[in-house]
Amino acid sequence: MDSRQLFLREIHNIIKEYSEVGEKLKQPSKELSWEEFNLTKNEISALDAQKFTDESISAIEKIVRDNIMGAFHSAFCLLDGVSDPVSENEEDVWVGLKLEEKQEDEENEEFLHDELYSSYWDWHESNNKDK
Repeated sequence: MDSRQLFLREIHNIIKEYSEVGEKLKQPSKELSWEEFNLTKNEISALDAQKFTDESISAIEKIVRDNIMGAFHSAFCLLDGVSDPVSENEEDVWVGLKLEEKQEDEENEEFLHDELYSSYWDWHESNNKDK
């Protein structure tokens, strides 16, 4: 199987795994994977008050899976250059990004997975500067 297809299949595994939120809804934890998104006591109480059934969990997980799939699709559209990111400078031209198979001898490379969390704060600040 080529690397591209292997990557896309693994994305589907990730989407499925991360959409399975039933147990987290039934037994919410205050602390989530990333501290910024920890639940408040009121949010936990609201979830505890729900009467989740197997059918409601299935429906919620389908909605979450659809949303995650949409997020990946939008991200891939940006990478492919068929959609444009919001830019403060209207003269910027977006042509996309090219991801290539990693070579064994590549070192000191910046990783997107590391930048995802640190870039959140830049995004948060730019989206909340008028508030």
